[in-house]
Amino acid sequence: MQSGNRPPLLARAMLLLALLVASLVLTHCRQIGDSMNGLNADLFKRKDECLAKCQSDFQARNQAEDRLHQQNLTACGGNTACINAENARHEAAEQASKKQRDDCMNGCHQQGGGSSGP
Repeated sequence: MQSGNRPPLLARAMLLLALLVASLVLTHCRQIGDSMNGLNADLFKRKDECLAKCQSDFQARNQAEDRLHQQNLTACGGNTACINAENARHEAAEQASKKQRDDCMNGCHQQGGGSSGP
């Protein structure tokens, strides 16, 4: 009769071993994010943070440029040529700052691996 008990005992031991292995595997799985709909929330958060940093840097540059512009105008002492040159320099600095902000913001967008154009 003992030989008749061995196959069910062996089957139970194998089932127990399989459950043990399955539980070990499942407890060591890597947690995936909240991307049930295929969208990664962290990606949007990073993008928003990046855009906010671009805007913050832009505002800081503009404040510094405005202070410099006022100092330079004061230093011109009413000289029309100096004032005109400073106004042109200030306008160019503002345009460069806007371009830098736009380039920064464009860099925040996650582009695909492909390219367009030559």
